[in-house]
Amino acid sequence: MLPDGVSLGRLQGPLGGLASISPGFTGAVRISGSGGVGFVLLQGGDPYAAAFEATGESQPLNGYEAYRYLLDQPMLAYELIAYTSGETGIARAVSEKAGCLMGEGGVGPAVPAESPDAGYLERIARQPGVIAVSAFHEGFALQSLGSADFEQVAAVAEDLLRAGTRITGDMDMGDLSQVILETPAGKIIIAPYRDLSICVLARPDANLGLIRLSIRSIPGRNDP
Repeated sequence: MLPDGVSLGRLQGPLGGLASISPGFTGAVRISGSGGVGFVLLQGGDPYAAAFEATGESQPLNGYEAYRYLLDQPMLAYELIAYTSGETGIARAVSEKAGCLMGEGGVGPAVPAESPDAGYLERIARQPGVIAVSAFHEGFALQSLGSADFEQVAAVAEDLLRAGTRITGDMDMGDLSQVILETPAGKIIIAPYRDLSICVLARPDANLGLIRLSIRSIPGRNDP
């Protein structure tokens, strides 16, 4: 049973939009509607637990699986419930007991110990035209610089990376080095890094060669 907290009101929209509404939110996002019921718990804007039971489904989703499902929904009806530090501690303990924690102690992915030094991310971020850079693992942003909705960026980049890996494998093209998407509105570069991945968002006029070179300069990269 989660703490009651203080209701801040009801909203409708994608879960990813919460970052722009309340970037440092601590509390619960209670989700209800015809699609099902559930919750996401956040501390300082970072999600740490989630659960969702879809209408008509006997098997509920918990932890990382629930969070990714909810993040992919284009529209949700939810209520924001603010927690004090004491209520946050209670909510975390309840979630751990129910198996709803993400990452450490939960059903979500364990965060790898080896992350790129922040200095290397800063070097990439300083390249002309770079808007944001993020190191992520299985859809979760771990280290980020710049201006972007990093939770959404990490989730989408993870999907693109998996698709690229599947395509290169099916076509016997060897290991994936980088995924590059280029449109008139901008550029996205995604590259594996050990157990992590790097995603760079850039303006249309950014020098793609310099950005790729700066990514390759990170020690421990998977490139030959």
